[in-house]
Amino acid sequence: MNPADRFVMNHASMAPPQFVTWLDDAATLQAAHIKISTLMDSWVPTSPQFKDHKEKIESEWQKALALNLRTTKGLQMTTAAAVEDVYINAAYLVLRAKNDKDETWLYNNGFTLKEKIKRVYARPVSLFGHVLRVKNGPQIGEVTVSWDKDPGAGSYQLQICKGHPQGEESFEDYGQLTLVRTIIAKLERANWYYFRVRSVGNNEYGPWSEPVAIIIT
Repeated sequence: MNPADRFVMNHASMAPPQFVTWLDDAATLQAAHIKISTLMDSWVPTSPQFKDHKEKIESEWQKALALNLRTTKGLQMTTAAAVEDVYINAAYLVLRAKNDKDETWLYNNGFTLKEKIKRVYARPVSLFGHVLRVKNGPQIGEVTVSWDKDPGAGSYQLQICKGHPQGEESFEDYGQLTLVRTIIAKLERANWYYFRVRSVGNNEYGPWSEPVAIIIT
């Protein structure tokens, strides 16, 4: 799959200051991303490479400015190398999301998602909240979260809260999932986490499930 089918891939046309800002933001987001920071294959360029490209482009950009030039061969080469790594990174994320059937890979990673044509689901989402199941594993610091399928749902919104919830604002989005089972990694051991999920259908949401708590082992 071409990453341009899912992401806005306009990095080659960005001005150097805009591109280095994008690289810096993407590096920060991917380093903090639950899946990208822990499950990404080591050969894929990501945060460290993005930071390195940022510094090199900034250096070449300053050299060009000192010469009163809009670009130089050095700036063109460093930019091209960065664009290539960005493309590899984006292609991997798209393929991994497709292979895992997990859209979480496509969010909060620095890339801008293209708007998809929404599917129309004939059935409304269920009026009843899901029964959420949460258990530790398969690895240390991971939990497996699952729930029953809703025939009217096109996806499911999963939220997480570290510690006892103090209100709606305590929960943070984990992502929009198309499967009814997912593994969440990089959780802090000996801490309580609360999870809840709801169905997402044709421009409507189902009710939130009752929050389920678990202490991470």
